[in-house]
Amino acid sequence: MFVGPQIEPIGGNIMAHASTTIVNVVMTNHSLPSFKHMICSCNFNNFEKSHVEDDSSSFDALPDDVVLQIFRKLVDLKALCPCKLVSKRFYRIIRQVDAISFITKPDISFDSVLPLIQSLSIFGGLKSLCIQIPDSCVDCPLFKWKIKFGGKLDSFIFLSPNSIYSNKELYVKANGHGQEEEGEYIKHIDVALCLATSMMRHLMLLICIKDIPSLEKISIMDCDKRWKVSLSGVKVTEMRNDLTSSSESIYKRLEVGIRVSRCYIPLLELPVSGYVMKGVTFYVCERDDLPEDEYGRFWKTVDADFEDKEEAAYCEGIMEIIKNHMGRMERMSGVPAAGFF
Repeated sequence: MFVGPQIEPIGGNIMAHASTTIVNVVMTNHSLPSFKHMICSCNFNNFEKSHVEDDSSSFDALPDDVVLQIFRKLVDLKALCPCKLVSKRFYRIIRQVDAISFITKPDISFDSVLPLIQSLSIFGGLKSLCIQIPDSCVDCPLFKWKIKFGGKLDSFIFLSPNSIYSNKELYVKANGHGQEEEGEYIKHIDVALCLATSMMRHLMLLICIKDIPSLEKISIMDCDKRWKVSLSGVKVTEMRNDLTSSSESIYKRLEVGIRVSRCYIPLLELPVSGYVMKGVTFYVCERDDLPEDEYGRFWKTVDADFEDKEEAAYCEGIMEIIKNHMGRMERMSGVPAAGFF
């Protein structure tokens, strides 16, 4: 059974009652298209002419601003879109929501997600957008990547341990033998795929900022917290000004050369969290038109955007390597961006 969102009372019980009624109308109307169809079709503009018979008499007593507050509690695009089909009034109000989130198909291609992003322009007051992209791989390798960016992707960091333990006792118990190193070629493929992903997600972020003028906050992430590309506040405004004032195509911003460095650390002990990482591969990719000393400025600190202990351990691992293991780094010579893939 579908359970509607918890709504704080506004003007007695009318808000909670209205929310439950709206959700029930939407969820029981069998003439509405399925959620799977709506998300996969990536064309929400078609809903404008697809309203079911207008029957909003049950909600005539509710002012528009109260109905809008109800819709703002839904947030999930899969819940909002069928609400637009209930009546013309709902459709008009739903376009005023200021926050939307949705989960795409696993590893959705850029060509598939672009029409979806463009269709979000119908939400004229959209300020916050969160896009989650699941990984299609069932048994994914352990890794986390982070990027620094402006109008172009400036630098990319990739950290991948063969195994991770929440404390040294668990590591000792699980490892009675010497260190083993996962094949370098496999790790090279992993980091190349992640670098390509980071470039595409960065491009998605730029297009969202340019095509949705009201947007103030955007996050694009995977569902397993391996990576996140986000921007908010004044940085969004600055980015939009740069994109609209420049004659350069957004797609041209992907055409950058890179310099690549890597190191391998058999055992990485993290003093703050107590975690232990075994067989750590660490890559740094930077734009080759940036000064060499830019590296330290970009990665002096790592944004604390983690939500759990293991995610925090990955961020600590990056900082520990930057602080104490940069002497291990080896430059991979003659690796332009295209050649790296």
